[in-house]
Amino acid sequence: MQIPTTTVTLTPDEETVRQLLVDVAAVIDSENNNGEEPLVLRFTGGWVRDKLLGIECHDIDVGINKMTGFNFATRLGQFLEENQEKYNIPARSIHKIESNPEKSKHLETATTKILGLDMDFVNLRSETYTEESRIPQMEFGTPVQDALRRDACVNALFFNIHTQKVEDFTKRGLEDMQLKVLRTPLAPYETFHDDPLRVLRLIRFSSRLGFQIVEEARKAMETEDIRRALRLKISRERVGVEVEKMLQGPRPFNALCTIYELKLFPAIFTPPIDNLPDLPQEDLIEACDLVARINISTSFLCNLVSNPQEKYIAWILAALTPWKDHMFPGTDTKKRIPAAATAARDGLKLPTKIVTTVTNSFRNYKLIQDTVNGEKLTRAQAGMFIRKLGADWKSQYLLAMLLETIPVWNRELGETEESKAILSKYEDVLKQWFEDMGLEEAFAFRPVLNGAELMGTLEQKKAGPWMMKALNALMEWQLENTEVGKEPADEATKENAKGWAREHKDKLLEL
Repeated sequence: MQIPTTTVTLTPDEETVRQLLVDVAAVIDSENNNGEEPLVLRFTGGWVRDKLLGIECHDIDVGINKMTGFNFATRLGQFLEENQEKYNIPARSIHKIESNPEKSKHLETATTKILGLDMDFVNLRSETYTEESRIPQMEFGTPVQDALRRDACVNALFFNIHTQKVEDFTKRGLEDMQLKVLRTPLAPYETFHDDPLRVLRLIRFSSRLGFQIVEEARKAMETEDIRRALRLKISRERVGVEVEKMLQGPRPFNALCTIYELKLFPAIFTPPIDNLPDLPQEDLIEACDLVARINISTSFLCNLVSNPQEKYIAWILAALTPWKDHMFPGTDTKKRIPAAATAARDGLKLPTKIVTTVTNSFRNYKLIQDTVNGEKLTRAQAGMFIRKLGADWKSQYLLAMLLETIPVWNRELGETEESKAILSKYEDVLKQWFEDMGLEEAFAFRPVLNGAELMGTLEQKKAGPWMMKALNALMEWQLENTEVGKEPADEATKENAKGWAREHKDKLLEL
């Protein structure tokens, strides 16, 4: 069969590894010289795609035609030990990774590290799916079968380490690289029905690479059958992993736009329950548009997304805005857990720390809106407010701003007069708290006096219910009368604080 091919240029380390693997394969063939098909190794998938795009990649998956990955890797380790002087590559331990279908590890693989390259070894395989599960039955397969089972033609390119040619067994991968499009090797409906996780993978690759998903695949993605399969057949942990990669990638806005356009919100950003409420899904795209503009803004609001983690959380909050003011009945209602937090916890299986931020943000957004729209706060009032919100106060502030702005935001036209006024108001308050008052890290300010020092000043032998309230009162005084923040106070400031505490002793002990 004639297949399209091309070439790539290897780095010196990649070439050394290639030659090493060729030599190991030759030794194995010589030990089994019975006229069988020779052992053929290929670098597969993402490394080939990234190599053709000029993207540095240190992870190489090695597909083997007639040997398990663990057996080959074990023989590789032995070969390195026997030929240490020739190759000058230290023999590394081989790690066997058992099959774990729920985490997309359908066959056992072996992994090791050579010259800084992370190597995974696995046999080429074919897949057979059942109606009920996305977990396939796996068998040894041909290069064609292995290529056709993959999620996209551009991810199905192989580099044959013996011929040193890139092989395109789908006959579309190299063309798609040129066209910058993503299409499935087999019919898209069949591909997504077999494994609905491929829907999310294509969206992720589209946003990461800047490639367009072909129309035929998009139409298959938005069919009710596929949306339902994505919701029911895929573990929520896997959904969460794909969403995390999208939102931490280079184009999270593109990924969320595609999810919105394909009407996939109910299959992704929801807990796994039936009878979902009718939600304003358009809020997602308006909120995401706002976050995208803030990310590239030169306004002071960009301080709300000043590091990768804050940017990531901003995209999560924006994606969950349709859940505003919803709570699920039962325990969630009793505990005042917002539905957005339930979606983050049960629908995406996000880490507890992020779920806590989502919970705080959707619980407190009205309080923050009232504060921003109210009278100007003193430094003590603003500092205590930030301390009440906690370390993730900037994310909470961002959500409050998004939810107030969404109703008057126009994605097509950008800022309206009303939205401009709202954003300007939030920017002014933020600037006051940051620059004029120096309160960005007020949540972490240390009291001028610790508990023991306050007890000694007030001549108390043990702490009581009064202690926490007295420390808060001391912090209010500190915020209004000193510049002390996270660093310990000097002795003069401590003496001033003790004098204030003695003067207000009766009041502090009554609190």
